[in-house]
Amino acid sequence: MRATTVIDVAPAQGRTTTCPPPESRRLLVVCSHPFDVTHALGGVIAAFAAAGTVVQIVCLTHDPGPDPERRRRPGDAAQLLQATRLLGAREAVLLDHGAAHLQWNPPETLACELRSVAGPVDAVLTVDARAPGAHPDLVRAMRAARRVGARLHCPVYGWVPGPEAAAAAGVPPLLAGRADEMIPVDCDRARQRAAIACQGAPGAEDPVLSLGGADGPRDLLTVL
Repeated sequence: MRATTVIDVAPAQGRTTTCPPPESRRLLVVCSHPFDVTHALGGVIAAFAAAGTVVQIVCLTHDPGPDPERRRRPGDAAQLLQATRLLGAREAVLLDHGAAHLQWNPPETLACELRSVAGPVDAVLTVDARAPGAHPDLVRAMRAARRVGARLHCPVYGWVPGPEAAAAAGVPPLLAGRADEMIPVDCDRARQRAAIACQGAPGAEDPVLSLGGADGPRDLLTVL
């Protein structure tokens, strides 16, 4: 396993919200691809950071397209550094797995890799990929995150795509009729959009496109 680490990121400034994120001192964010950091989880990451949480991000893969010479890897890391700084996270790590190949890695193996690069944490955040038709990379990242949470005896929060995004992707809303199980979180969309602008546009096959963009004042979390 090889990893590219991006460090020295300034924390976000605190702000008052009516729906703050769950209380946490140190949060581990587990993503399958770099675009998941900004397009999907960016608003929630910024909310945790603004609340004073130390946020560490780990992406299990680099660029989603074929890259035999890996010339884009430094560019991916630099873009994620800029995005991470704007979201207020403290650190980002990119592992060297191939995109669209995570399903060939056992969740327990990925969980061990996550623990080897992550510092002490008391909560984990990932994309909730329990909906039918979820991309295999998202599913594998979620399962690895749940194993990390189980080992560390800490909660694992799943970011839920909004109903509009789910409908556009042809995926039924994950928790329709179960609003009592959702945790609303106020998000700083301006900060998230600035982080998104740091990266190039996702490829046509990137699974983040099925999750929808940043709209509305709040995102939803569940406990996995």
